[in-house]
Amino acid sequence: MRELHRVSDILPRALKYLRLPGEIELPIEDSLGKYSSEDVFSSFSLPPKPKAVMDGYAVRACDIEAASPNSPVPLRLLKISARPGIDVNVSLEARSAVRIETGALLPDGADAVVPLEDAVEEDGRVLVMRSLAKYENVSLPGEEYEEGMAIVRKGAIITPQSIAGLTLEGRGKVKVFDLRARILNVGDEIVKGTYFRPFTHIFVAMWLRWHGFTIDDISIVGDDVDGISQWLRGGSQSYLSVLIGGTSVGKHDYTVRALESIGVEYLVHGFAIQPGKTACLAVKDGKPILALSGLPVAAMSTLEYVLKPLLRGLGINVPGYPRVKATLTRRVTVKVGVRGFVRVRVYEEGGKLYAEPIMAGGSGALASLIKGNGFIEVPEDLEGFDEGCEVEVNLYGQVANLG
Repeated sequence: MRELHRVSDILPRALKYLRLPGEIELPIEDSLGKYSSEDVFSSFSLPPKPKAVMDGYAVRACDIEAASPNSPVPLRLLKISARPGIDVNVSLEARSAVRIETGALLPDGADAVVPLEDAVEEDGRVLVMRSLAKYENVSLPGEEYEEGMAIVRKGAIITPQSIAGLTLEGRGKVKVFDLRARILNVGDEIVKGTYFRPFTHIFVAMWLRWHGFTIDDISIVGDDVDGISQWLRGGSQSYLSVLIGGTSVGKHDYTVRALESIGVEYLVHGFAIQPGKTACLAVKDGKPILALSGLPVAAMSTLEYVLKPLLRGLGINVPGYPRVKATLTRRVTVKVGVRGFVRVRVYEEGGKLYAEPIMAGGSGALASLIKGNGFIEVPEDLEGFDEGCEVEVNLYGQVANLG
């Protein structure tokens, strides 16, 4: 029996041979979901000086300390108004006020805004009917946008918020890691046709796109070592090469033989993952090559347990799934010494979360991924979890609410 390698042993060894992908510059509107290859910090603060957050009167808080409905404080009303985008260029003197609109910058000397409903204008004066704390109804410099704030960090995924900050900075482009992948579907049955429509390669492509990759190419080849080798030698622009099918623990290791023939720097075959034992990881010219099972559940477990942590180890912070704790409705078991990938359906009932294991077939059961909305990771040193245990679930779908 082929030796199975623990993921915790594989990853640090593989990282010694891997290098980061190159970088490209993209228009910011095309960068959503990509990973920044640079740190970008804000260069200014907003508002630049105190700003009104409502319509009213800009005043000095110390002038209206005694104001009340029964004893309003009169202030001299200046014949100017502060409006957004217009600097009134005036210094507010003692016991005076200026009309101000929401979003306008306060005149020098002012430190509070009296709402319209708390004041009455009368004969060139404004009668203030309640006291205010200093900076009440005021947005202070940096509250809306702070100088020196990290808009996006190197390795972080670019979000709508990141793009808003880049736009505010006047950036039209941003540098991102050039995460491109190509996929080879291996197998005579794929070339000749089978009784079902092949889909694992599409599933893998969409998983990669979901995690920030661009797919350069999807190709097909039969169980032919030379054909696989030829494909592996091409595609120099892609960072990641993924082969689907053609791996096993016997004489049908077409993919592994092809990898050995091109002179890779690092190669490991056989992971202690259930399902996903037949997968393979190689490194050529500093770039990862991942050979996955043609079965969808096994393919996903390898992507989650091998590729995702590899990228994180390189400094590309691939987001994880939300995690929740739920009570297991049925015992789950895996073989001791392998890491388990258990599909579950998380639902809420009576204010509690439950995780129901999905036992729909083996690693080829696409139904278990569709019916499920999360997965449990079982560590190598455990054989599973008992019914009634509280387990941590990685959620990739919505929680069902049964009331």
